[in-house]
Amino acid sequence: MKTRPAAAPAIPPTAKPTNPVAPGGASPATAVPARTEAFQAGTTSSRAADLEGASHGYTSPTKVECPFSADEKKVLSQKIPCPALAGMFNAGMLKVEKDGTVKIPDLERALSQLGPSAVTRKVLTNGADNTDDVKGSFNLFKLNGSNLDHTGSSGIRQDGVHPERFELLMSFSKDGQRLTAKDLADAGEQFAKEDPGLRGRVTQLAEMTIVLEVFGQRAADGTRFFTREDARQLFVDGCIPSSWQPPALPGKVGIVDVLGGTALSLFRQLFNGR
Repeated sequence: MKTRPAAAPAIPPTAKPTNPVAPGGASPATAVPARTEAFQAGTTSSRAADLEGASHGYTSPTKVECPFSADEKKVLSQKIPCPALAGMFNAGMLKVEKDGTVKIPDLERALSQLGPSAVTRKVLTNGADNTDDVKGSFNLFKLNGSNLDHTGSSGIRQDGVHPERFELLMSFSKDGQRLTAKDLADAGEQFAKEDPGLRGRVTQLAEMTIVLEVFGQRAADGTRFFTREDARQLFVDGCIPSSWQPPALPGKVGIVDVLGGTALSLFRQLFNGR
């Protein structure tokens, strides 16, 4: 994939190489941890359950009108490369027309329920509005291949859902159960090696920072983390984690939080020569 021009950190991931390299520079033959191999060798039924969204994430108590049946939503959500957008769609927070059109004011309304500040929401909505030539809207089901594609992405939801890529992401967890900001930065290093590009690396780190700040649980020391189940619901099922609760005071995730987390992760990667 070609590196796109610099774009707002709007969240959709991109295609990945087929031979990922494991942490520490292992060869492709040993790149995927044992638990990934077990996942890939699992039964068809377990794989299908993940792809269909077996778990039920957060559901908005004030759902917007939806033109799709439950079965249609399961299929359509697999076309959405951005986990946050897929989550809002499945939670009933995002108004979508039958042809996939989402008006920018409706995206702004949905984002305002999640936690990003007005400035952060503006950056995200501007990015979505630039995915096609139609101003004031975007197509939720045609984001793959849009001008928001970038290098260095996880590839979990690119052109379909790929649970094996999620297992690669989880392999960077220090305890196998949680993903911290540091774990996500380590994973970002690997994804950037697979699909190089500085702009893509920055965008990917910004996206990961946003979803962690918005959907992550808070540890005793104030840092954010994903449990394995929360991360699976978000990245694989395309659902807002069932553990998530709307913020009491929306608008607290500012652009400074996003850029700060991105800068720290990027500095760490570049300082390490990765």
